[in-house]
Amino acid sequence: MFLFRDFTLNPYREIRSALLKIYGVSWRKSIYVVSKAAIAYPFFLRNISSYHFTLIFFLLKGLVISDVRIKRRINYNINIMINNGSYVGIRHKFNLSVRGQRTRTNCNTQRSKRIRNRGI
Repeated sequence: MFLFRDFTLNPYREIRSALLKIYGVSWRKSIYVVSKAAIAYPFFLRNISSYHFTLIFFLLKGLVISDVRIKRRINYNINIMINNGSYVGIRHKFNLSVRGQRTRTNCNTQRSKRIRNRGI
């Protein structure tokens, strides 16, 4: 059983792809950490020694901001846009699509979110 903070890593996956389950770890960060730990490709998590796992753990601890802090930062940035009255902030406020998606015919998910939010 491989645990990193609140995430359980799958031992039957290759190390780089198993690390992607951790919130805040991208493909580049996982490749960087595995290369710093001097683990060859392809290497599965179930075959790793405790030394390598602790080394990966400490490298990730230094590189990755905790998931709670990342989510808090995202929400803080959204609230700043809403308070400024920017276009993106207004779209966030009314639960509309923000990144230029088509809303005339393809906004079913946003529409259903809006209906659920009003009903509560």
